[in-house]
Amino acid sequence: MYALTGKTAVVTGAARGIGKAVANLLSAAGANVLVADILAGNAEESAAEIRRDGGQALACGVDISEESEVKRMYEVAQSQFKSVDILVHSAAMFPKYPLLDITVEQWDRIQAVNLRGTMLVMREAIRHMRAGGKGGAIVNISSVSGEREVVFHNAAYGASKAGTTNLTRVAALEFGSDQIRVNAVLPGGTATEGAREASEAMKKAGMELKGPMMHPGRVPLGAMGSPEDIAAACLFLVSPAARYITGQCLAVDGGFLVS
Repeated sequence: MYALTGKTAVVTGAARGIGKAVANLLSAAGANVLVADILAGNAEESAAEIRRDGGQALACGVDISEESEVKRMYEVAQSQFKSVDILVHSAAMFPKYPLLDITVEQWDRIQAVNLRGTMLVMREAIRHMRAGGKGGAIVNISSVSGEREVVFHNAAYGASKAGTTNLTRVAALEFGSDQIRVNAVLPGGTATEGAREASEAMKKAGMELKGPMMHPGRVPLGAMGSPEDIAAACLFLVSPAARYITGQCLAVDGGFLVS
């Protein structure tokens, strides 16, 4: 029920962290994988690792905030693998800025990558899936930060992820008749390179790491998640096991949202 043999998956943000874990797992399930990331060199390394393990993977450098680059990404996938069946959209940026200090330029860049990027990546995936006539499965990596205030200084990111969750539901409703399923995974605290870098940047900027996620007992399962935890949820949602599931937003957060 979890086999993806013969399917082509586009995974954004796949050079490291959650996206890399997703790309590896989908490949292990049999999918051909386009490893897409703005970090083109790291994306090539990730794709090479998949190929060394016996999978089929191709790297593609892309800035998801740029329409022309997103279109080119899908042209590469279509040309190499002949279809676009699955999208897992993980690419995002998450610098922290106090709300009273954030500049318009900083706000706009976060929205351009996280929200406009989601629209572009999802829109072009749906166009290819409809043209293919076989349906498809999309998973957007949103965040519990789009549902609750999780840590301080995260207004721009939280707003962008609230928009990502809404776009997921809109697309699920509008394209269900095309047999295109659209769901979201909402990670909680997850141990990734990007998360560590964001924490270090906050410390260097003199910002205190605080907020509900930092309170003792707020994560009932008692630990941060791993990229592999998020990847497992994505595999379920893009697989035949979830064939009757669309428009859902699955929190993979150790229970944070119910605490």
